[in-house]
Amino acid sequence: MPRPRSVSPLGDRRYTVSPEYCGSPAPRIVARFCGDWLGHSASPDGALAIALAHAAVERSRRALAQAEADFGLAVTRGRGT
Repeated sequence: MPRPRSVSPLGDRRYTVSPEYCGSPAPRIVARFCGDWLGHSASPDGALAIALAHAAVERSRRALAQAEADFGLAVTRGRGT
């Protein structure tokens, strides 16, 4: 079975796509993040799409958390405390 390979266009090695046996008669292509299961597909392109979608959601989640932190800081400064 081939070794996992990096799939992110940014070279993020936390994402891997590799063939694995996961209950099907033939191996499926599994996408993982830091070893955690993201999903599987019959094709490498499908598993890559799963990993890229996860990366986009994580970027959005971090951006939202930063915006909330910035807003909280702005509100605190606006009160004069």
